[in-house]
Amino acid sequence: MRALAAVLVLLAACLLHLRLGAAEIPARAILQAITAFDPTNYAHVVVVFQRITRLAVAVFSGAVLGVAGLLLQKIMQNGLVSPSTLGINAGATSFVVLAVYFFGLGGAALFLPALAGGLGAMALTFMTARLLAGQGDPRMNLVLGGAMVGTLFSSVTAFVVALDPDGFTNLLGWLIGDIGNFDYKSLSAMAPFGIAGLIGAVLLSRMVDLLAMGQEQAAVLGVDTRLVHGGALLIAIVLTVSAVTVVGPIGFVGLVMPHVARLVAGEVGLLPLWLCLIGGATVLTLADVLARVLMAPQVLNVGTVMGLAGGAVFLALVLTRARGAQI
Repeated sequence: MRALAAVLVLLAACLLHLRLGAAEIPARAILQAITAFDPTNYAHVVVVFQRITRLAVAVFSGAVLGVAGLLLQKIMQNGLVSPSTLGINAGATSFVVLAVYFFGLGGAALFLPALAGGLGAMALTFMTARLLAGQGDPRMNLVLGGAMVGTLFSSVTAFVVALDPDGFTNLLGWLIGDIGNFDYKSLSAMAPFGIAGLIGAVLLSRMVDLLAMGQEQAAVLGVDTRLVHGGALLIAIVLTVSAVTVVGPIGFVGLVMPHVARLVAGEVGLLPLWLCLIGGATVLTLADVLARVLMAPQVLNVGTVMGLAGGAVFLALVLTRARGAQI
């Protein structure tokens, strides 16, 4: 029932996404645009060539980011980690910019540089957290390391963009985190990687649950803890990269959705994963609605909307964790 309720909420969000924007389009016109498209009808053109494509990007990106956040929080047993707080988003973004600047890459060719950036950022975050060992809560050290690494890669990105600002004009929205009307082209190239990552997350779900119970207990039950930990981490980075390459470094989804899933469905089983997938898609879809209606006809960047919400929630989580440590 909970999964069905989540699906119904997502469907309602999708309908809202198709209806609202600079101009509201009635549900009847949306149905006609889908079933009997008329290229001379302006509303039909808007629905088919703008809103449906944006919706597909929002649903995909939110879904993979939500699942990536769940995997990271489970294998690290840390409710403050996410693709954004560990620096993965920033690393992937930086390597994409470098690939565009030095090699003129585009489309599916950007996946490998983005993956290298995500993996490199994660490795640096682990190294930084180890250097901070013994100086407080290890879980906070990991987040602090991620913040430092994220800042480093963001500075590299800003430096490269400053070298050729005119050449990166079309990427400025993407650098903040945005959903554009033509992102479906990148989506078609990245969707196979994201779908493969989602399948991998489902297949590893049970072993990740066992790993979350403790490495010693998981090993007794026959789980290869290193293999599962490494595999889940790689899947989380692949999922993140498949979204970042399309929409840029959008945060919040991977941080908050695992907390919502745990509140609704607990820690173990496939239900939390499905709720992160559906909930992430719903949150990013609604964020895109807000980005288009808050200052219509001007369109805000989705990354800005998510950043404002995510910053507030992250601060609340940190304060709650700190208060709990003092009790």
